[in-house]
Amino acid sequence: MAVALVVLTVGAAAAWRLSGGHYAVIVTPSMGEAAPVGTLVLVRAAEVDAVRLGDIVTYRPRNLPDQLVTHRVVSRDDRGHLHVQGDLNGSPDPLPVGQDDLVGVVSACWYGVGWLVRAAPVLVLGWLAIMLLSGRLVRPRWRSTVRVLGTCLLVAVTSLVLRPLVAPVILGVTTSEPAARTATASVVSAGLLPSRVVGADDRYADVRLGETAALPVVSTAPGSPMTVSASAHLRGWWLLAVTLCCLAPLLWTSTVGLAQDGRSTRG
Repeated sequence: MAVALVVLTVGAAAAWRLSGGHYAVIVTPSMGEAAPVGTLVLVRAAEVDAVRLGDIVTYRPRNLPDQLVTHRVVSRDDRGHLHVQGDLNGSPDPLPVGQDDLVGVVSACWYGVGWLVRAAPVLVLGWLAIMLLSGRLVRPRWRSTVRVLGTCLLVAVTSLVLRPLVAPVILGVTTSEPAARTATASVVSAGLLPSRVVGADDRYADVRLGETAALPVVSTAPGSPMTVSASAHLRGWWLLAVTLCCLAPLLWTSTVGLAQDGRSTRG
């Protein structure tokens, strides 16, 4: 089943590319709730003249041609070039977007799927390594147990490295005085789970993916960075969904059971 899912996903991605489409994974929070961190955006090639104000486009900055930027069109100049800006940015991007820079117009935003795209190589290769090594090194009696535990450990380590669940990002800090230790930070949630972000004096804000909040922050010493802390804040369906995900290995082994070792017994 897992192999079939991988083949289906690769086939769909190949078909999209062959049809002229592109895709990109959002890695910064500049687009806020429209395309938060971890979003997979599907991009369809387009002519600059056909792009409308308010469209979200993906382009390659002429000074950084190896990078992709996905921002919203806010204006068009006399030469027909586009001026774009992130929804959470305070000013437009420094360079206009011409036909040679434009990759295309975003036709779909799939929230969270970008994290799967980033994690897929590690998860697939890790799972294949677990299956091969357990098949060669582990006795049949313990093979299924090792595979279940190894898969859980693989997912946990991948999540620890990528940190897709809870990730507050400070967009900017404003202070009333240059030497002040207390300031106000603009924070955006870049994690998949609803989060509670805590600033100075235990002031907090509950935010979801792509949402912003303003919180007081304090510097512990002159010149030290101002930080916030965050944790998952789960209620209702979110709490149920996360609980089921955590219990998935137990539920699987309890209902389906572990694979037999191939030996039969007689009563």
